[in-house]
Amino acid sequence: MLASTLESRERWRSLLYQAVDLVFETDSRGRIILISPDTWLGRPTTALIGSPFSALCGSMSVLQTHNGTPVQITPPQGPPLTVILSSCPFHDSEGRITGTRGTLKAVSGFLPGSSAVTLPAPGDDSGARIESFSGSKSVTTLAAIVLALRKAIVPRLASAAAMEALLAPLAADGALLDTASPKSFLFSSSALPTDIQSVLSTPTSQARTDLFRAGASHVMICRENVRSLKQLCLVVWRPEPWSPQEQQLCETVCSMLAGFWELDSIHRRILSDSDYDIASNLLNWNGLKAEIERRSRRLDQESMAATLIIARIPGLTELSKTRGFEAGEEALRQCTALLRKAIRPTDAIGRISNNTFGLWMDGGDRFAAAERAERITAHGIPILIDPPVHLPLQLGLVSREANAEETPDSLLERGMQALQEGVAENRKWRFSHEAP
Repeated sequence: MLASTLESRERWRSLLYQAVDLVFETDSRGRIILISPDTWLGRPTTALIGSPFSALCGSMSVLQTHNGTPVQITPPQGPPLTVILSSCPFHDSEGRITGTRGTLKAVSGFLPGSSAVTLPAPGDDSGARIESFSGSKSVTTLAAIVLALRKAIVPRLASAAAMEALLAPLAADGALLDTASPKSFLFSSSALPTDIQSVLSTPTSQARTDLFRAGASHVMICRENVRSLKQLCLVVWRPEPWSPQEQQLCETVCSMLAGFWELDSIHRRILSDSDYDIASNLLNWNGLKAEIERRSRRLDQESMAATLIIARIPGLTELSKTRGFEAGEEALRQCTALLRKAIRPTDAIGRISNNTFGLWMDGGDRFAAAERAERITAHGIPILIDPPVHLPLQLGLVSREANAEETPDSLLERGMQALQEGVAENRKWRFSHEAP
C-alpha cells in the first residue's frame, strides 16, 4: 500500500509539472518553506527556503488569493519573461492566515498589466534577494504608517501601530526604544537577541544607522536624536540582508517617529505647567487649587463658608473605547456643559482626572450644598450620542468654614473620601463631616 501511495503521488506530481513550472508553500509571514523543483530558470531554488516570497515575484502579496496574476520577471540570462501566479492562503480554526500554497507558470512574451521584477544572478550573494521595495511600495508603506499614527491617540500606542505597519512588508522583527527609558521598550515584536541588546546599550550621541550581523540575523539600528538629548532607536532584524531602499525607508520612519515623540514630549511639558485641561477647557487641579486659595482669602474676610463638590461620572472614560474617540469627546463636552449649569457662573469648576471633576461653591454652606447635590444627582448625566447613553453621577462634598486652616489638598482628600464612602453605601452623594 505504501508503494502504491508513493507511486500515485509521483504520478500526480508529474502531471502537475506538465501544467506549471514551480510549486511553493509559505508560512504566515510570506516566507518560503517549501519549493519544487530544485532548479528553475537556471538557478537553484533550495537557497530560497526561508526567504520572503519577494525573492520570486517582487512586491506581490502572496498571502492574498491570486487566480492567474501575470508578473513579468527578468532572469539572470535571457529576455524578460512573464509568469502566471496562482496561490490560495489557508487558515486555522480561528480564521487567521497560517500560510499559502501556490504555483508559477512561465509564459513567453509580455502580458499587459504584469509587474516587472528582476531576478538576481545565481551565486550573487549581494543580490540574492530581489529589490522588493520599489519606490511605489515604499510610498505605500509610509502611507500605512501615517494612517496608523493618525488612528491612535496615545503616542505609545501610535508608535506601536506604526512599527507593526512597517514590519509586516519587511517580513522582519523589530523594536523601538527611547533611551530616556532604556529598561522599557516602546514596542517589541519579539525578544531581542543578546548581541543586539549589547549594541543598543553602547551609548552614542550621533544620529546614524548601523548595519551588522548578529548570529544568523541581519540587523539594522536607526538612531535619531530628540530635544531631550536622548535618542529614539528603531531596530529591525531578519535572516536576509537589507537593501538600500529598505534602509532609506527605515531611516525615514525613525525620523518621523522621533519628531512625533519629540512633539509629544514638548506638549506634555507645556500641559504640565498649564492651569487648564486642554480636552475639557476647564481648570486642572493645579488651576483649581490656585483658584480655591485665592477665593478663600476673600471668603475669610467676609466670614463666609464654601463647599467643594467632587463629582465622578463612571463610564465616561470607557465611551472612547467602546464608541470611538469622537463619541468620547462629545460625551465630555456634554458632561462639562451640564456641570457648568449645576453651579453659578461665578463659581469655579475644574477637571481633576479623566472622569472626576471639582466644583467650588463660594458662600455655599452645608445646607445650600446639600440642596444643590440633591438637584444635580436627580437625573444623572444623559448623553445625547448615537445611540444615547445615561451615565450615573456620584458626589462627595466637603465644606470649608470661614477662617479654617484647611488647605485645598486636605479638602480634596476629604471630598474623595466622602465620595468613596458614598459609593460603598450606594448613595448618590455624601458629606464629609469630619477631617480624616
